[in-house]
Amino acid sequence: MKTTHVLLMAAIVLVVAAFGASANHIPTDPGELIELESRTSLLMDLGRFDPLVELEGRFEDTNLEFRYRSLTAGAYVRLLKNLKAGAFYRIQQGARHDNDWIEPSPGWWEWVDSRNRTEQVLILDASPRFLFDFLPGKNWVFAVKNRYEYNLYNGQQSLLVRPGLTYFLLRSREPLLNFSLNYGFYIPLNFGDTFLYEHEPYLSVLYHLNRNVKLELTAAYRTVVWSTSDDSWANGDAYAVPNRSFVVGFGALFPVSF
Repeated sequence: MKTTHVLLMAAIVLVVAAFGASANHIPTDPGELIELESRTSLLMDLGRFDPLVELEGRFEDTNLEFRYRSLTAGAYVRLLKNLKAGAFYRIQQGARHDNDWIEPSPGWWEWVDSRNRTEQVLILDASPRFLFDFLPGKNWVFAVKNRYEYNLYNGQQSLLVRPGLTYFLLRSREPLLNFSLNYGFYIPLNFGDTFLYEHEPYLSVLYHLNRNVKLELTAAYRTVVWSTSDDSWANGDAYAVPNRSFVVGFGALFPVSF
């Protein structure tokens, strides 16, 4: 009986250990996090052309690590009364991708520390806008941002489709506050195992301090889905793990007319 008991306990320990090792192969969902992000934008009005330079940064994960930061530069051009198109170049560090989930040594899994990894992204943008003056208050604008991105680092291509509705509160015929409700859908074109790799509803309030300074506050509920990495495929695993977070954002916009 004693031998049988010992063998049974040993079997239980092996099963538990095997399950734990298998579970470590898959990135875990840390639960609903609270994260922070910020942006600072210089927007120039040159008539038909609107150049833009923007800095972004994010404090992410359970320890609010300052990981992602980027610089974007380019310009919009007005093609039609209700349509702007743009082309942009972005340089970024700290971005996280599916294949950053790796096994650097047998049985040990972790995310790549990408804080010092520099990536370049090419961006094309088309954003139609329509006045919805049939709504109460009349100062409503509906817009759909369509943005294509090509990451030169790993060849990944994605499409952002983000419809949004904005109400403009005026004072003496000048904008005072913008209230916006948007929903962003991020579609992977040549990577991932799901139709959406990220999606988020978010609210934003923009305060027009004066003609050249605008302050922004945003709140979003972001879902990012991590798909199977190359190392995980090699290990025989397959997964689609959602990570959810509440993201509070702060922004400062500086429009300048020439």
